[in-house]
Amino acid sequence: MLDSLLSDLIEIVSAQNSPLFANDGAYAAVANKKKELVETWKGFTNDQKSEFNGDIKKFFRKEGLNEAQGASITPSKNFFLLEKEISARLAVDEPARLLPINDLHFEQSILELVENMENTEHVRELYKLRKRAVGDSKNAGINSEEASRLRNCMRQGRELYLAGKSGSLMVKPLNFFYSITAYAYAFIILNNPIRISLDSLPGSHGLNYIPDGMKSQIGGDMPQGTFSDLLCSFPTLSVRNAEISIQQDASTSLLEFFKRRHTVGIGTLLSMIPEIREYYRIATGNIGRTHPLVVSMGKSDRSIVWEFQIGDGERRPDLTDVENSFKGFSVAERYGKYIISVPASDAPKINACIFCDARGNLWYVENPFYPVVLPEVCVHFMITSTLSNLMRYSPDHWGSVLLNETSSDQSLITRKYLSAFENKFPILILRSISKYFPYVVES
Repeated sequence: MLDSLLSDLIEIVSAQNSPLFANDGAYAAVANKKKELVETWKGFTNDQKSEFNGDIKKFFRKEGLNEAQGASITPSKNFFLLEKEISARLAVDEPARLLPINDLHFEQSILELVENMENTEHVRELYKLRKRAVGDSKNAGINSEEASRLRNCMRQGRELYLAGKSGSLMVKPLNFFYSITAYAYAFIILNNPIRISLDSLPGSHGLNYIPDGMKSQIGGDMPQGTFSDLLCSFPTLSVRNAEISIQQDASTSLLEFFKRRHTVGIGTLLSMIPEIREYYRIATGNIGRTHPLVVSMGKSDRSIVWEFQIGDGERRPDLTDVENSFKGFSVAERYGKYIISVPASDAPKINACIFCDARGNLWYVENPFYPVVLPEVCVHFMITSTLSNLMRYSPDHWGSVLLNETSSDQSLITRKYLSAFENKFPILILRSISKYFPYVVES
């Protein structure tokens, strides 16, 4: 079992069960028909309306529009709402403000900002800031009661994180997983375009743990739950630091997620974490999936372009992976790096897995889930879930890892990951649900 900590495994098979989204236009057709019938109703005389006892719903039913249709086109309506949110986000600048944090005592500064969110009225403000298509100007967002519930989720998440931070290594994964789960509820309500209250959330974690091989299963025919809703809380994927801000349209990724079941080993997930890339190389002998990325703005034929430079001059990702991430754009090689120029107007079309570390450095991540792109917080959700399951159900094996009784490589990669998560998670929280995008700068 423990060898799986270092193994690289990914299996993707077609399998789906009641997908959350459907890009079939059914909801738009019904909505347009309803609009036409409403206009017809407005033109009716009183005698014509009396045929239906003045009830427009009876008129709808006569014309073949009934409530049963509403339930059958829910996936189509969900996709309509998803596209509406994406369009609203792409039309405006990223709402979160850049916030440089001095590296002297940065942990305390970050935690103060995290705690500052735990205020009912502030949560209501964040809801309107984060959800760009909540409705018209009269829409009040969420009420105080729901905001208070989200505040409690945040507070519990912070307390669990602090318990894990100060607690023994023996129990850290459980505290960290429950912390990320509590915060996930806030992520979902503040960002997910089809979830408006905690009562609407499924009661499952949304992923399956397989002890044999320490594997996780997500997507496809897996039960929908916290993980799938967390993934859908990122209708656009941000590529951002102090120099750039790009939004990727994640609609294709989300559609594909519900069509395929993904079975992935924890070693694969660990290879996607930039903060432990050198330790992953030492422990496994492989370079992992993370590669330095520099994005700069330039001009071509009088139009603005983004130039993506991937690699460190010696090590580069697989070319096929890069071509998939930047489909429709030419990939060149220069000075040991891959160079891709993307017109600014076409930037939402890229489908790349890109993470940003605490200091604002960008990393291109070779994507084992393609065409699904997982946000960084989802990768951490899966890793902490797997480690917490190992801790709970195999305490003897977990103790062997921590005490370095089996393999120094296993112990090294596990400890370094927990340390990296401890430092990064509060920053991910702020970048995902606050009005700030913090990054650490040298004093």
